[in-house]
Amino acid sequence: MKVCIVDDHEIVREGLRRVLTDDRALDIDVVGEASSGDSALEMLTRVTPDVVLVDYRLPDTTGDVLCAQILKAAPDCAVIVLTTYLSDDVVQRCLDAGAHGYVTKASGLDELRRVLQDLQLTGGGARERSSSALVKRLHETEGKTGTPRVLTPQQERVLELVAAGCTYAEIGKRLHISESTVRFHIQRLKERLGARTTTELIATAIRSALIRPDVDSSNV
Repeated sequence: MKVCIVDDHEIVREGLRRVLTDDRALDIDVVGEASSGDSALEMLTRVTPDVVLVDYRLPDTTGDVLCAQILKAAPDCAVIVLTTYLSDDVVQRCLDAGAHGYVTKASGLDELRRVLQDLQLTGGGARERSSSALVKRLHETEGKTGTPRVLTPQQERVLELVAAGCTYAEIGKRLHISESTVRFHIQRLKERLGARTTTELIATAIRSALIRPDVDSSNV
């Protein structure tokens, strides 16, 4: 199976490449990598993958938009979206765009292997359809791995901006919410991840791959 990886972090692409190519049961050949939506589409003019792994959040686009563009350019390939987001609306947008699978980074590599193995067995014929059923299964998978449930897009943006050094007032202005709402989000996140301080909250979120360690407020 020929696979392309689209993620704006080189360390993530390298990690996925090593894991996938070292797994003899999958028999995968990584034939291309890209760091943005535009570079992914350009890559598809040079290679013909069976599967494209796409990070939902890219510098120039989102996974659902890129999924539709990829399938228009290469209708015979399958797209699997990788993300930290796990909400019905985000999942459904990706499925509606034609994604064959949706895997959260918190659900672990076993879930990604399962989706890839299903693609190998079905030749791309089987596709996830129900966002609610998929979200339920992924939550169950995350529970088995002991990883905290992923954040909503709003929670992730608040946490990333805190990690980038923004004040509550700056976060409120950026996200068009009140400072008290920002404080509420932070308190709920502390409770959810079992953190006592903001520093501990950020460290826990990074260890759990809920936010990226090199987040820049200008990109949030």
